[in-house]
Amino acid sequence: MGRTVKSYVVFLLLVIYGILNSKTSCAEFEVFDATLYLGKPKYLAPGIKPIRVVYRSEIWEQRDPGELPDPAMIKKIMERMSDKDVPIVIDIEHWPLTGKNDRGVQENLGKYKKIVSWFREFAPQAKIGFYGRVPIGDYWRAIDGRRKGEFEQWKAENTRAQSLADAVDALYPSLYTFYRDREGWVRYAKAQIAEARRLAKGKPVYVFLWPQYHESNRILGLKYIAPDYWKLQLETARQYADGVVIWGGYKQKWDWNAKWYVVTKQFVENLRATEKSR
Repeated sequence: MGRTVKSYVVFLLLVIYGILNSKTSCAEFEVFDATLYLGKPKYLAPGIKPIRVVYRSEIWEQRDPGELPDPAMIKKIMERMSDKDVPIVIDIEHWPLTGKNDRGVQENLGKYKKIVSWFREFAPQAKIGFYGRVPIGDYWRAIDGRRKGEFEQWKAENTRAQSLADAVDALYPSLYTFYRDREGWVRYAKAQIAEARRLAKGKPVYVFLWPQYHESNRILGLKYIAPDYWKLQLETARQYADGVVIWGGYKQKWDWNAKWYVVTKQFVENLRATEKSR
């Protein structure tokens, strides 16, 4: 009887964990376009929404990026935005949030939060987040850290950055592809999304996906991943996150017949059909 009760408790805990770390089926799953393809259409397809990524190069002008930027630069960016309802993702990655130097990390967190405050000042209605800052992107600690005791260290670093998660409207973990290992990628995605859920405290979690291998891979870098691998990534995000932000295409020409786009379009069409049938 004791073993039966224990097994039942374990089962319940697993069910609860699955509920907490997966997206409810009734909520709308959003797909955003942040691609940079040359000559691409304004809207890739019905159901794919625009999003504004603000890059570091837009904010700093002839100033040490180690210091805070001139807030006037942020004001100009917001004034030029025609659609004030488009979500904003800030891509600033040069202030580290890892390591043992707690004072340095806290100073960097203060800088990130100061930039958020300026965006809110100049665009109070905007939904704001940071690309890949919280949770901290770390492939190996996310998928292999439990065995080496580094997983808890990674979680502790994420917890240390909780105040930044509290300051934004949504979390945008990066789930780019480094290797052909699909099982490893799924473990990586689930761990990153679970951490984002923990830090988000109910805020939406949108994952960044790139249909090419990350450029850090010297053999595969910038090659397009297989269509079924891309579909797996979209479906995994659909199960665990609130949406995806598709990035890539820098200095590349738009191609209506690109395999990643065909897969994405079909994925979005299926989403829309499911939503209409409810």
